[in-house]
Amino acid sequence: MKLEQKNSNTPVVINRDGSLNIHRPIERGKIFSDLYHYLLSISWPKFFLILITVFFTFNILFGFLYFQTGPNALQGIRTDTDFNRLIDCFFFSVRSLEGVSPIGVWPNLLVTLESYLGMLTLVLVTGLLYARFARPQARVIFSDRAIISTFNGRPCFTFRVANERLNHIVEARMTLTLTKNETSLEGENLRRFYEMKLERDYSPIFALSWTIRHFIDENSPLLGMDINQMKENQTTIFASFTGIDDTFSQTITTRSVFRWDEIVYGKRFKDILVWKNNKMHIDLKGIHDVI
Repeated sequence: MKLEQKNSNTPVVINRDGSLNIHRPIERGKIFSDLYHYLLSISWPKFFLILITVFFTFNILFGFLYFQTGPNALQGIRTDTDFNRLIDCFFFSVRSLEGVSPIGVWPNLLVTLESYLGMLTLVLVTGLLYARFARPQARVIFSDRAIISTFNGRPCFTFRVANERLNHIVEARMTLTLTKNETSLEGENLRRFYEMKLERDYSPIFALSWTIRHFIDENSPLLGMDINQMKENQTTIFASFTGIDDTFSQTITTRSVFRWDEIVYGKRFKDILVWKNNKMHIDLKGIHDVI
């Protein structure tokens, strides 16, 4: 039996990728108090948009300051109209124009200040870019659905993960947590978390694929729970993977979430490991296939 609620519009607390579906208003000044973390955690398009905005704001400000020093402050720029002089001041701020040189104390002080701030900004941006590129990223694929069926005659909850990179992840560990809404005897609404014991939660070398199984026994939080209860309580199963990338010797983490409408019953995953030319091959495109 396959559930047909894949595109359910029911609101959830945890999204498919493990992020929280929670709106948290940003307090004024909070971003600047933790600016480094903010710039590392935002998306690449937003990061570059901020850099472009800072670049143009910085040069427009100094271009205006050069303009305010007077028409004779920069020798070699156009002085026929204020607009042309302002444009030349802006481009002088962006780069040193050929044949243009500052005249007087204040223009030279502005050039000195801008050169110092420009070098400081370059160092900061270089550090941020390196930190973002050097941050370890896990390329672990989770199956887009989980299965509740039997294995060796025992009911179990099963899903599959695979290593997308052609390397090893050593000391790999997987944890599984069930979370659902509950109401206390006093009528208080709360979100409860339950650990789910795995058949095997550790792999010394994770290179190809790994089938994760949780047996539904008397100690399982899934025991006696049907699909309607899962939906009503917004039951979500949170899978968290950690390991050490053998190439970079860095710890990597990733996670995924399985909702009630991402579970199929009475099926099993299609085999994706085959032997060819005395070597084991993996078909990553088939990681989501069930039969």
